[in-house]
Amino acid sequence: MMGVTVLFSVAAKSLRYRLSGVILTTIAVALSVFALLGVEHVRQESRSSFASTVSGVDLIVGARTGDINLLLLSVFRIGSASANVSWESVEAINEHPQVDWVVPLSLGDSHRGYRVVGTTEGFFDRYHYGRKQPITFDTGSQFSETADVVLGAAVAKSLGYGIGDSLILSHGVADTSFVHHDQVPFTVVGLLSPTGTPVDNALFVSLEAIDAMHADEETAQEHGHDEHESHDDHNGHDAHDEHDAHDHSGPLGSVSAVLVGLDGPFATLQVQRWINEFEDEALLGILPGVTLTQLWDIMARIEDTLRGIAILVFISSLFGLNAMLLASMRERRQEIGILRSIGAPSLFILGMLVVESLLIVIVGIVLAIGCLIVAIGAVNGFLMSEVGISFSYQILYPTSLIALTLIVIVSVFMSLLPAWHAYRLSTSPG
Repeated sequence: MMGVTVLFSVAAKSLRYRLSGVILTTIAVALSVFALLGVEHVRQESRSSFASTVSGVDLIVGARTGDINLLLLSVFRIGSASANVSWESVEAINEHPQVDWVVPLSLGDSHRGYRVVGTTEGFFDRYHYGRKQPITFDTGSQFSETADVVLGAAVAKSLGYGIGDSLILSHGVADTSFVHHDQVPFTVVGLLSPTGTPVDNALFVSLEAIDAMHADEETAQEHGHDEHESHDDHNGHDAHDEHDAHDHSGPLGSVSAVLVGLDGPFATLQVQRWINEFEDEALLGILPGVTLTQLWDIMARIEDTLRGIAILVFISSLFGLNAMLLASMRERRQEIGILRSIGAPSLFILGMLVVESLLIVIVGIVLAIGCLIVAIGAVNGFLMSEVGISFSYQILYPTSLIALTLIVIVSVFMSLLPAWHAYRLSTSPG
């Protein structure tokens, strides 16, 4: 009986004779495996990245809106605030006996497409990520003056800024802004170390800086309105209306959200209820972990749909593989006859067809893994600029390995039909 090495060698040479059909079938298998592994990788990485973005924060408080909307805005800088939290409410929360600390966040401005976060010095001490890892400075220090700015690692790398560089912030969060706060230039005083979270993708200034920028802007707008009031009839709108057309986070003396730390875990539900029933203002307090679970519940349906589509694509590619092998049977009568004439047993012919199918699937899997690694590298730049997270190159999770094993087993079983057909050809008389 011929050895396994000879079996694989003969199967590989046989595939080379039908190279065009084999290539198309291998590509179909690779695409289906790519879809399966890609969906699983996105699922695993998105959950891991989102879960590790913030830790040590007991509550996030904002204006009364959706839980997920507040989480995406305050932690991932996605979206814009429909309303703000007044500074009086921030002080009331801070004075609650069960509240240990608060870190207010003010959003609404940007610099060359990157979000600007107005906050306090406590942000750099209180905000943690991953397994309660603190934010650290690669160089420089946190802001101490109104015109100081601290840059996330991705911002500094992408824009090439260093300590002492000067920059101008822009109004709104669009990639291209036509209103700049050039009356308040900022100086870079600190560069943060990489965290793999949206922190890398933001610029941090003091709340006093946010107030100063927009106070000066309102003064300039009012001055411009007084000077050019006579031209309003020709232009159809005044400078104040043009200012209002931009989407800033809110009026002075308010913030977009508040990160809250409590004295202990037992106070969480009590303080959350107090915030949600706050009489002076419509507020919403959310638990980050619980809200993430709600987000996953919504995403689970999409994940299942994508996974189902990927499975259907894979099944169709296997049917295509079997169709190719069956269609080649007539052409291979002479090949099978030659193998039989040199002493190849019928079981060898059956095994050759199974090995051919196995080789196509294995090559397809390897090709899919390679393409997925390339795709991760290509998409990471976009993810960092838009969301502030990145995917790792670790793509073989336990679930992925189980899926690949099942793919190989199913492909072997589905190749038994053309293999049995080849076996019958090898046993039939001339």
